[in-house]
Amino acid sequence: MSKVQVLCTTMNQKDLTKYYEMNIQSDVIFANQTSEYSCIETMIEENTVRMISTSHRGVGKNRNTALLNAEEGICLFADDDVTYVDTYPAIVKQAFNEISDADIIIFNLTTKSDRKPKNCTKVRRCRIWNILSYGTYRIGFRLQEINKANVWFTQLFGGGAKYPSGEDTIWLIDALRKGLKIYTYPVVIGSVKQEDSTWFKGYDSEYFFGRGALVQAALPRQKYLLFCYYLMRFKTLSTLSTKKMFKMLLLGAKAYNNNLSFEDISISDVKG
Repeated sequence: MSKVQVLCTTMNQKDLTKYYEMNIQSDVIFANQTSEYSCIETMIEENTVRMISTSHRGVGKNRNTALLNAEEGICLFADDDVTYVDTYPAIVKQAFNEISDADIIIFNLTTKSDRKPKNCTKVRRCRIWNILSYGTYRIGFRLQEINKANVWFTQLFGGGAKYPSGEDTIWLIDALRKGLKIYTYPVVIGSVKQEDSTWFKGYDSEYFFGRGALVQAALPRQKYLLFCYYLMRFKTLSTLSTKKMFKMLLLGAKAYNNNLSFEDISISDVKG
């Protein structure tokens, strides 16, 4: 099987120390958001290590930069707070060998953060109704199939974009709608810190606004069903009342339809 290549988004890197910090043992492309344009390429431990630096803002743009330059048969998306286990290239290859019809596989990662990833417990086919909780840093895929289906990241969602998160959910839903097969694989390939986030500041008004915009963009027909899920899921985690959470979900959906950000809506709407 082809080699594994990690596609990692990062920011303001001056050198390739992330290669060692993340315990990378395969080819890797770092899509580095910074103030200049440059490309560094070298060989480390027989692996091709490339850093493509641009001034593009938004995680979607930078994931697309890495995806545009990907070359290997099997790729892994990553954030720069991931640390891989020693055997991750073999685990990933084994998973795609075992699930021969898989175009995309969701792996497990551990974390010490309170926002723990929803880890899978068995090999399972993913559908629209069970694909909403998986972050990009857990995704492996066959590059040829992604290119054939023309699946790219939205530039409206994610860190640095108009809406704070959800680019991973939209990418996975787009892949499903284009006929790609997605599976979970219950093996840990690394750990993720998640203590610091560029967008998550708690289950506040902005969080529910972003969820409303995401649902309107990705699954508008299931909007009210998903809103009910969010209200039940987060009622004990948020200081907001159920009424206020619902209002912010609705505002997010309306704002998405009108191309408005959280900053564009009135203070009275947020506080009311």
